Amino acid sequence: MDVPRTATPELRKDALMALSVGDTAPDFTLVSDERIEGGFRPYHLAEALQQGPVILHFFPAPFTRTCELQMTGVRDHVEDVYGAQGVKVWGVTGHYPWMIQAWDREHHFGVPVLADYEHEVSEAYVGTYADLLGLRHTTKRGVVGVATDGTVRYVWTTEDPGVAPSDETIQAAIDAARA
Repeated sequence: MDVPRTATPELRKDALMALSVGDTAPDFTLVSDERIEGGFRPYHLAEALQQGPVILHFFPAPFTRTCELQMTGVRDHVEDVYGAQGVKVWGVTGHYPWMIQAWDREHHFGVPVLADYEHEVSEAYVGTYADLLGLRHTTKRGVVGVATDGTVRYVWTTEDPGVAPSDETIQAAIDAARA
């Protein structure tokens, strides 16, 4: 099965510029850690937006304290916060699906965690950290709310990778994406 691995080439037009509120969200297809015949399950933003708004949680690295805090927070509120308000939620990180799969087995996130191992989606949406503990080109932590019309309605990023998004930040992203 031929599955698109990452974002479309148009995403790399200006890798240094993250999205702003009001921008059109670049469409993408990324794979999750879920195995299917012939590879890993693809997730396509445009298809998801046909069913409702999407909240994207970007994070630097599985198996790290703050990323675990961010994504277990998502897991713990999939139904009562995200689902109850009619939004889909996906995690996005710049790692391969096998690493994400091992991390998900440990924490059972219950949401798709997408493998942006070429960092194209991360660069287009929230940017990357130039140097994170000696590691170059690591997905920046962020939350992006995308409305059903494909418009970016909320963007939160941090230059401090040790800071997870607050509950208020997440609710603001949901409220904006639903508006």
